[in-house]
Amino acid sequence: MAEFKTLDDAAFKQSARRMSVNTNPVALSARFDKRTRRVVVRLNTGIDFSFDPRAAHGLAEAGPDDFVGVTVEGLGSALHFPRLDADFSVARLLEGFLGPMDWTKQEARAAASRENGKRGGRPKKALAPAA
Repeated sequence: MAEFKTLDDAAFKQSARRMSVNTNPVALSARFDKRTRRVVVRLNTGIDFSFDPRAAHGLAEAGPDDFVGVTVEGLGSALHFPRLDADFSVARLLEGFLGPMDWTKQEARAAASRENGKRGGRPKKALAPAA
């Protein structure tokens, strides 16, 4: 059975300092700019970036009013669009992935599968003769 150790105040403060050091940029604020139709995010690094939210996975059909009220959640690690009930990771947005990492690959596979289905599906595999 695991043994639990009680932390004294000094050890607790040291642990809290280690936990508060975040090497990833985090969002301090986010807003939707109706004029440019872009979400503007301010990071703790002093950098601001913006993106067209309609380019994000699953948001192509949303209207401008749906993006109003975007909030920063998860201690700055996520953006939440309350009217759409959608969340996006700040780290993923910075990496350039607006949705699941392999979303574009999934879309390409689905399109190829639909085309193949129109032609009757995959060809049947030839069975090897029994020996």
